[in-house]
Amino acid sequence: MRKLLVLCLIVFLVSCKDKDKDAAVDPDFAPGFVGSYNTTTVDGITTTVQDWDITTTEKNILAINYTKSIKVAVSGTVITAVQIFPLVNVKATAEDSFTIDEVVDVQQTTQNALRQRLQGVATKVTNAAGKAQLNITLDYTTSSTGVKEEAYLEFKKK
Repeated sequence: MRKLLVLCLIVFLVSCKDKDKDAAVDPDFAPGFVGSYNTTTVDGITTTVQDWDITTTEKNILAINYTKSIKVAVSGTVITAVQIFPLVNVKATAEDSFTIDEVVDVQQTTQNALRQRLQGVATKVTNAAGKAQLNITLDYTTSSTGVKEEAYLEFKKK
């Protein structure tokens, strides 16, 4: 009888293990992307400096203050324009990636109103210099015309 009672107690203890300990935890990937990143591209007479200041707003949600400074050298004159894309609902989907899919009213130094949809999946890598880098093919679609531009960018952590 005593052996049966001990056996029942062991079976009970094993079957009543802590369920919370084994429960899958939904990880928050967003903090792994927080920081300042930048890239510079040159295309003929146009130089573009782009900055991403990334913060986290809630679990797996990022905000990116995306600033694009454009300089065009024409006949000894430099023409500049600045565009700011306030991205507020970027989804961190994994430890090494996040997805941008937002329509934004672009703030810019020119007089024209501009609304664009930005789409792309950024991948976090470590570059040859050992620094964090975010690689993305970013699509910009202008809402009023449907014209789409695509850019491959490598943002290096500052």
